[in-house]
Amino acid sequence: MPEAIRTELTLPADARMLRLVQDYVRRLAELAGLPEEETQSLAQGVGEACQHRIECAFDADDAGAYTLLGELTPVALTLKLCDRGLPTDQSLEEAASPSDPATLGAPCLHGHGLDLINHCADEVRWLNHGVEGNELRLTKYLAGVCRLEPTPAGTANQQQEKTVSERPQDYTIRLLRPGDGIRVAQLMYRVYGYSYSYEDFYYPERLDHDLETGRHVGVVAVDADGEIAGLTGLERPDLGPLAELEVAVAPAHRGHNLRKLMGDRLQEEILRLGLTGLFGEAVTIHTITQEASEDRGFKVAALKLLDWQAKFKRVESLHPGMAPENAPQRESVLLYFKYLDPPGLVRVCAPSRHRGMVARIYANLGMVVEFVEPSVTSGFGKVEVHYDRGTGVGTIQVNRIGSDTIPEIYQGWQDLNEIAGVAVIGLDLPLAQGGTPNLCDLAEEHGFFFSGVFPQFAPDGDFLHLQYLNTEPDLERIRLFSPFAQELLAYILKERERVQNLSVCPAPQ
Repeated sequence: MPEAIRTELTLPADARMLRLVQDYVRRLAELAGLPEEETQSLAQGVGEACQHRIECAFDADDAGAYTLLGELTPVALTLKLCDRGLPTDQSLEEAASPSDPATLGAPCLHGHGLDLINHCADEVRWLNHGVEGNELRLTKYLAGVCRLEPTPAGTANQQQEKTVSERPQDYTIRLLRPGDGIRVAQLMYRVYGYSYSYEDFYYPERLDHDLETGRHVGVVAVDADGEIAGLTGLERPDLGPLAELEVAVAPAHRGHNLRKLMGDRLQEEILRLGLTGLFGEAVTIHTITQEASEDRGFKVAALKLLDWQAKFKRVESLHPGMAPENAPQRESVLLYFKYLDPPGLVRVCAPSRHRGMVARIYANLGMVVEFVEPSVTSGFGKVEVHYDRGTGVGTIQVNRIGSDTIPEIYQGWQDLNEIAGVAVIGLDLPLAQGGTPNLCDLAEEHGFFFSGVFPQFAPDGDFLHLQYLNTEPDLERIRLFSPFAQELLAYILKERERVQNLSVCPAPQ
């Protein structure tokens, strides 16, 4: 037998396909030389596990899929059941066995079905891979090899269909706390699939750490059965005075004023932390999140074209192997901002060409702006270059302008284009520093275009945000709620067209 044989079977989450699963397992078990009794036991156990995932990993409107990976070595036969469905506890959940006619139609495994999975292999392990989904790993050691005791599988709360509360008093509003991780992951999956940008929500251990360190502060709404029905929270990556606001309410629990109830409780934490501002991103494929942001007092400060892979990860998980050209495009997002401690007068050094729009942005935020004149910079600058593989977005962030800043920006631009092959590059220039107008002019000659303002994001104040695209946005997909957002988009598109005529350095092919 070769050192290793690896096979893969991907199927839709449809119980009618379970016979294919069992045939697949039987053939691998025969290749491994397992006795007939062990072969049948393994096939039945894997079939039960797949049935469990079909019924428990995907909600009724979630047409999912799962993959069975088989690896045969001289030591063992390993079967990995992988899916990107509903996050699960790292233990098998008790529920009704579909093999028992008396319990057909019940949602998950218990009794006979659970025993089959536990005893068909020598090792049974649940693995949580965060945004990559879930894995159930079964290992069967071959004859002549030391057999390990099976890993006992615990139980988790049984998933059942329930009647959603109709009264706000049926929910408990409390702070998010360590141990809530798996229920939060399930909530975020139900709302966003695996597309939410704050990936720690999909890793319970990471979320626990973020809560303990103060990097994340959250409030949840818990229903009578202990399910987390909604969350509103603050992400504070650097524990600074800014925080990103996050809100999610499960579809089945909407319409019960949970956003306000959670928001009122979160306000206490905002005051305790002494934050100066909140921000959030709203997709432009629809206006729902935009309207919610406006209702909470947030205002548009920037529009980032093609900056987020909205829905792509979820669609990819539902349709494995989908050709990239058939997948949804990256979605543009609006940056919303809300001052908690308004500075009143804002002094910025903006390029003269953009002063009119910059003043409009600050007026929309409720601020008065004073423009200062450019000045010559000297000494060494400080530039940071970042690349996010998940979204295909690169960022060049100028924290301090110096005599070496222009070549640093150009080198970052080259690296992101030629090495990382990014779709979008953002360039952040400090509006508090006198060299920004000159840097902006030079960047526009290379194809960067105005995209808005990032208030309070710079070490010394605000950033002017520019963008460079290596792809074309589908403008028909952009839906904007506020008149100011529409005005900003029109300005951005006009500026992009202008810099394309100026550009002295075309996009790398």
